[in-house]
Amino acid sequence: MSRIGLAASLTGIDTNVIVRYMVRDDEAQHAAAAGLLESLSEENPGFVTSVTLAEVYWLLRRRYRLPVTDCLDAIRKLLEADVLEFDDDEGAVRALELAENGADFADALIHSAFEQFGVITSVTFDKTASRRLGWKLLP
Repeated sequence: MSRIGLAASLTGIDTNVIVRYMVRDDEAQHAAAAGLLESLSEENPGFVTSVTLAEVYWLLRRRYRLPVTDCLDAIRKLLEADVLEFDDDEGAVRALELAENGADFADALIHSAFEQFGVITSVTFDKTASRRLGWKLLP
């Protein structure tokens, strides 16, 4: 459950800060990211958007070529962190569940937004999204 508005201050966290902290491929940037992330608290949390979560997943998967399960584990750890807030924590948790059942994480984020807004029919040209999420496949 989001505590946005109750925190004394929020620090917006960009994708590259999270990824540098996770992958540690640049020691100077990792140290800076670690200093910031480890200084966060429940009273002064970091703020992460759904777009950031999608980018973290894409970078870990495509650039760093991590297995899907490792990428989803990384997203789960972010969502479980007591010092992070999310623009749509419920949607992100739902997307993670869908992705753990075979959907692409970014498509699952989109699908969770569709669900929240009562979308009845979702359309796509993506055969995998159609099959995994029940979206109508356009010819």
